[in-house]
Amino acid sequence: MQLFFKSRFQLLQKTSPKSATKFALKLWSTVPKYKLSFQEKSLIESAGRKRIPFQESKYRPSQNTYYTLYSWGKGPAVLLVHDWGGCGAQMASMAHPLVKAGFQVITFDSLAHGDSPGKQTDLLETVGIIKDIEIKFNGFHAIVAHSYGALAAGIALQDGVKANKFVVCSAATALDFYLRKFSKKLNASREMRGRIILNVTNHLRMNIEKLSLVHIAARLKRPVLILHDQNDEVIDHQEALALSKCWPGSDLVLTSGLGHFGILKDSKTIQKIQQYISVPEKVLVESAV
Repeated sequence: MQLFFKSRFQLLQKTSPKSATKFALKLWSTVPKYKLSFQEKSLIESAGRKRIPFQESKYRPSQNTYYTLYSWGKGPAVLLVHDWGGCGAQMASMAHPLVKAGFQVITFDSLAHGDSPGKQTDLLETVGIIKDIEIKFNGFHAIVAHSYGALAAGIALQDGVKANKFVVCSAATALDFYLRKFSKKLNASREMRGRIILNVTNHLRMNIEKLSLVHIAARLKRPVLILHDQNDEVIDHQEALALSKCWPGSDLVLTSGLGHFGILKDSKTIQKIQQYISVPEKVLVESAV
């Protein structure tokens, strides 16, 4: 987070808590820019690309709003969902191995991410995009989601999006984790942290307890593959351990030395994902019982 914004928040926190809360929501909704690596650029350029109109943005005029959709191959559809501040290209290392395994691979740049326009968005707009893509593809064989994107995917599944398999990579258990980390970066006081959390959840019009993979786990009642690196520098792997304990039928795989983003490009991890989503659903359900 830029020092200027942090300093401005600190001043507002002391002089006008109401203005500080409003400013924090703006910062929370503003997406950091991500620079593609050469490999990511090469992989995403190998995909088919479409700009899909999207009418549900709170932050841009609907006539100017779209998200960018990428696809590779043919077969049962596998959706890859990127992290906050990331883009579809971050997930693209999985594309060709999954295509070789017989799947059609789909990813997207959420609003204000990657090639999609805008500067601000929120969790539920990403949920809306997942729902929109699901309609176009008549459901998914699997969803593979990274970090913040896993929470968006979980909410979409809870809301009725169809997917036989769910893979969660490097995710925290709840939105509360991300909000507390954000508040800590701002050096927000304890009282202000409470204000920020309340303001964000009011903006989303959802109870904070429901914005949680733990809450979702109890309602989805399906097996899930949870992947997390023990050296994750963004989200501690204890989050994965906690999620695994409360998700019936979960399969937990801990890696080492890959970090928060390296896990998405690791060939052994991608192979585990491919093997998991290739197993017939009946076998997974029976093994979870």
